[in-house]
Amino acid sequence: MKIDIYYFSGTGNTAWAVRRLAEHLTELGDEVTAASCENLTVADVDPTTCEVMGVAFPVYGSLAPPIFRDFLARLPSVTKKPLFAVTTAGYAAGDTGWYAVRSLRAKGYEPFLIDNVVVANNLYIPPVDVLPVTPPEKMAHRLAQAEKKIVKLAGLIHHRKRHVRGSDPLGLLMGITQRLGMKYLEPAMVKWLSIDETCTRCGWCVDRCPAHNIEMTDNGVEFLDRCMMCMRCYSFCPAQAIQATEKTRNTKRYRRYGGPEGKPYPSMDVIL
Repeated sequence: MKIDIYYFSGTGNTAWAVRRLAEHLTELGDEVTAASCENLTVADVDPTTCEVMGVAFPVYGSLAPPIFRDFLARLPSVTKKPLFAVTTAGYAAGDTGWYAVRSLRAKGYEPFLIDNVVVANNLYIPPVDVLPVTPPEKMAHRLAQAEKKIVKLAGLIHHRKRHVRGSDPLGLLMGITQRLGMKYLEPAMVKWLSIDETCTRCGWCVDRCPAHNIEMTDNGVEFLDRCMMCMRCYSFCPAQAIQATEKTRNTKRYRRYGGPEGKPYPSMDVIL
């Protein structure tokens, strides 16, 4: 079976999950390709070249990231195309996957599997500092548990078994609650990030920002107004010069996420 997976990954959790899912599907005999939405336009997406399409993305307050919301909205219409959606989260997803792909039914996509894989939490900044970033010493256990879930999902996808999680009353309630919060939180987030005096002007953040929100100017690195808080620049700045309010200068309390395999994304090799 030919399967195409399209994904977005801010700090590497979804990229890791997609890579592992693709590998397990390949072991089952499927032909799998995976591509980040950062590296293509919707004009590059041809649903007729695959038998099953998959989408994968991190949970942003029970929403897909803005860059992936736009990608989904611009997908072409099809005729009865089987679709699966996999989300990744630090703890819980609510109805995120179901909510994100529900409108695709009108375009001819037929979601048969929707589920979440718990990988790691990468968001711990004021005022969203309730649940700490998953520390490196807990990652091995987290990834082992995530691997078990991915193996299960690969089997279900291979056999096209219907499996939908998140559309139950509890999932819907969690989704509605979180989206109400994001309605006010998301616009404020774009104003939180700043560069401190330790910036070396290496350009890492400029080159790797998926929203093209960071520029190198004569005055140094500057943020525009398109930030979607994917946490990539904040997590992986080599000098830890990017701050989310002055409080995050305290790097012992506000420790940065190191990625699922302890290295910055998007340097991970995930395309198969």
